Amino acid sequence: MGVFDKFQTHIQTDDSHKQEALRTRYYAASPNAVLKWLEETIKREGQTVRRVDADRGELAFQGDGWDALATVIQVDGGRTAVDFTLNRDSRFGPDLRQIVVTYYEALQQKFPLRAIGNKTVE
Repeated sequence: MGVFDKFQTHIQTDDSHKQEALRTRYYAASPNAVLKWLEETIKREGQTVRRVDADRGELAFQGDGWDALATVIQVDGGRTAVDFTLNRDSRFGPDLRQIVVTYYEALQQKFPLRAIGNKTVE
């Protein structure tokens, strides 16, 4: 991550992001299970859940000086994709990348995909 990345006021994960840490992640759970777990975890972290729309697979939340949208979509029978979009109010403030990485790691602990051989199924 470069020096200028710390001043970004917007981060969005996707399948082809140049930084591996900010690529879409996949988990072994239903979208509803992921949304419910995210909602509980976000509240436990002291952040505010503003809206949960299970039909659209969206969860909007905010922290101190930033807001975010988690998008949760079932890709196939046992695999759910999770993407984040984060916006910060000013150039200075919390590291948006670290917020994304923290949630992705926690989701991986809770809903890991099974491995085949030495490769993870994604």
